[in-house]
Amino acid sequence: RLREALEAAAFATGEAAKAALLASDVASAAAARVREHREREAALRARSAALAAKLGGRVVTPAEWAAAQAELRTAEEQREAALQAAARAEHALSELTAKHARWSVLEQQRAAQELQRGRLHKLQSVLKANALVEFLAEEQLLGVSRAASERLGKLTRRRYALEVDSSGGFVIRDDANGGVKRPVSTLSGGETFLTSLALALALSAQIQLKGEYPLEFFFLDEGFGTLDGDLLDTVVTALERLHTDRVAVGVISHVPELKARLPRKIIVHPAEASGRGSRIELEES
Repeated sequence: RLREALEAAAFATGEAAKAALLASDVASAAAARVREHREREAALRARSAALAAKLGGRVVTPAEWAAAQAELRTAEEQREAALQAAARAEHALSELTAKHARWSVLEQQRAAQELQRGRLHKLQSVLKANALVEFLAEEQLLGVSRAASERLGKLTRRRYALEVDSSGGFVIRDDANGGVKRPVSTLSGGETFLTSLALALALSAQIQLKGEYPLEFFFLDEGFGTLDGDLLDTVVTALERLHTDRVAVGVISHVPELKARLPRKIIVHPAEASGRGSRIELEES
């Protein structure tokens, strides 16, 4: 039997068979490689079987394979073209962003220059002929009218307001009648007096603010006789309030109701027929 086995294995003698034996570590490594090869073979067979089941007997003809390859090449070319287009678009976006930033800076500079140009144009306009004087006078008039309108509103319980029209004249805004504007000539005597008083007080306040020396005293002449009892009380209350603002107000009047409200009066006695001249008397109540 041994001889038959040797002959079957192509070994002449037993010594030749022993000499052909592999070392144990080499044999183990070879056995491991064999097992790995068989495992891979089994996995490939399983994968092949799964693919065959998935195909269900369908096959790809050479023409179909060639068409699929052509579609793949076309898709790869399109992908490459898309990548190049994306790169160009990104570069264009970068340039556009830089240009927009530059435009924003230039736009800010343009807006600033436009504002400066408008100011210079306005200055040039007001410096022509008497335009500067007229401009300053108009600004002063508007300031006085706003202050007078506020005082007039208090004096008339917010019925009237004072405005300046386009020609530089005063007009009355009748807030009790829907804000209708009408000439000051349409006011009654008492209303005209209240408007004049509001303007006088506003003008005195402007002089007080602008002057080098404070305006501490001014006179109001006659006109109180045109006021009814309620308006007279309103005016006197306003004058008393103004008197507390470090401004002394002198009133020239013959109205008994008004004289009764004044705490300190200078009485002027006219000259007498006997030859005695005019005299004054200080009266305090």
